[in-house]
Amino acid sequence: MLTSAVLEDPRYRVPPAPPAASGLAWLRSRVPRFCDGPEQARRRAGIEHLLRSLTVIPNPVADPSEVLLGALGLPAESADDVDLVAAAYQPHTPQSADADAALERLVAACGGRSDVTAARICLLVQAHAAMRALLAQRRAGAAGPPVPVTRRIAPDGTVVEVDLADAPFGRGPHTCPGRALAEAWAAVLR
Repeated sequence: MLTSAVLEDPRYRVPPAPPAASGLAWLRSRVPRFCDGPEQARRRAGIEHLLRSLTVIPNPVADPSEVLLGALGLPAESADDVDLVAAAYQPHTPQSADADAALERLVAACGGRSDVTAARICLLVQAHAAMRALLAQRRAGAAGPPVPVTRRIAPDGTVVEVDLADAPFGRGPHTCPGRALAEAWAAVLR
């Protein structure tokens, strides 16, 4: 496993997502997590703009995904769909027709396919497991990154794992844009 220093080395790229018309493949093809360079910066700017426009009040007893759904004007019942999509978001995790169907329901709830829809779902999905893990750690008095490992493509084309122990929110161009929100939420547990 490599250290987080490689996250600032442009020779180590994120695993790319090819263009796709539907399902989780569509989402991956439209979010900053699965691209680099100017396209990643453009997509990330959309996520950052979305985060600035939201009013999210951290609540120590509420489910973060349900709070984010409310802040985005989406129904709380969509939390089950967020859970299904988050579980299959990374291409190396088990995929399912149920997760693709859940993604399509989220797209419909957001008003159809667009960059804004992709940004909204990206925020929900990437925050889902990470926020739950972060809050569970804080409640247990534990430290460490909520997501302990990420992946990159090394210069030789192999997929490598990167240890996030010293960079709990990542570093470099793919640093977590929701860090301030996550830290604010964790702070209300103290």
